[in-house]
Amino acid sequence: MDFLLTVIGNAVVDPEFRKQLLADPQSTIDRWGLRLIKGDVELMEAIFKLPKEELRVELDEKFKVVENAVYHNIAKHPEYMCKKPCRMSISPPCATSEEKKEEAPLERPGAVKGAA
Repeated sequence: MDFLLTVIGNAVVDPEFRKQLLADPQSTIDRWGLRLIKGDVELMEAIFKLPKEELRVELDEKFKVVENAVYHNIAKHPEYMCKKPCRMSISPPCATSEEKKEEAPLERPGAVKGAA
């Protein structure tokens, strides 16, 4: 149950994680390296695996309300200052080498490396 609470808490403070979680709960959990027990997986799917887009949008809106309240309250305490996603959230997965290649800027033919 602790990991499921971590998933829900992270969905509150990390909009990108929440977007991925609502789109595909199991793949998101796997990609972010979380290990849930079978009971947590069943409960997670019951909560997040929604059959209709409007239900996902509704749940996302409810998460945003909690997210805004959390960041509003954190702002009152400078010692906990966080930018979104909060530094206390789960670290995002590392990009695979293929994803890194896709994100790399394209080089111009004939360009000298290191020249601006």
